[in-house]
Amino acid sequence: MKSVPYVIPEARERAIALVADGDMIPAIKLIRQATGLGLKEAKEYVDGLKGEAYARTVPFDVQAKARALLAEGRGKDAAKLVHRETSLGMRAAKDYVTAVQEGWVPAEPHTERPLLSDRVRAFKAAGDHESAIAVVCAETGMHRGEAQRFVEALD
Repeated sequence: MKSVPYVIPEARERAIALVADGDMIPAIKLIRQATGLGLKEAKEYVDGLKGEAYARTVPFDVQAKARALLAEGRGKDAAKLVHRETSLGMRAAKDYVTAVQEGWVPAEPHTERPLLSDRVRAFKAAGDHESAIAVVCAETGMHRGEAQRFVEALD
């Protein structure tokens, strides 16, 4: 099994937004910058984000119906349903269905989580620098010194 690179949540969210807008090349560039991956690996990573990006435009009830069709082995019908019930083109609907089949799309609906930088700023505003550093370490894998510099760099 291939290992998936760690991408800080802000970069991952920006990449998903770019994919949702059809901006694949900028998304690949962003992932390359954020991870140091080569072109091929970054493209594969971004391709894996398609399903999640498209899932954000597919209502939960349509996702459930598509999953039911997939459980019956009716992948083409699932893609047609997604295409018919959403603003996604047929290619994007097929990409979404493929991502569901491969397990890239979580079964529960997406919920927005505040960005790491916003949470760190909130800790800083409250005077809690230790929590700000701790959350950066926990979510990015940075060492304490790196996390401290990150926290200090945020305005």
